[in-house]
Amino acid sequence: MVTGIKSRLAMFAMLGAFLIPISTSSLRGLTHALVCEENVGAPFTIILPPNGPPTILSSSKFTRDSEEGICGGLLVNFRAGHRTGEKVTLDVLITNNTIDPWRGTVQLVLVGKREATFPVQIGSISAGETRSDTLELSLPDGRTEIEGSLLLGP
Repeated sequence: MVTGIKSRLAMFAMLGAFLIPISTSSLRGLTHALVCEENVGAPFTIILPPNGPPTILSSSKFTRDSEEGICGGLLVNFRAGHRTGEKVTLDVLITNNTIDPWRGTVQLVLVGKREATFPVQIGSISAGETRSDTLELSLPDGRTEIEGSLLLGP
């Protein structure tokens, strides 16, 4: 009888050892396996004055021999607009220019008076398709920079 209890305890201890890495890992809000992670390379700067509409600045750098897109041919675009007061809308668009379907998440980092990181779930993107998500951000007065990373899975 004691041998049966010991063997069960040993079995539960072995199962518990396999659960340690799972319980201590962070998925960063992902719902898919990660096979590619690259910076988007088009940061936004949003300046909210105390009075008046925000100023939205962005730039991208292209070189002659650079590959179009990231992670093998995916294009990520941001579009920002002004709502009311401190509200700014941010559209995140991903175009799949590959022959394979992908599942994508864009991890946004907001740097300003306070820093925040959060994922934007784009979902499954078929070959040749464009998917998007629209965020409404409440930003404090002053300068806020928005940077993104594309997190892709199969």
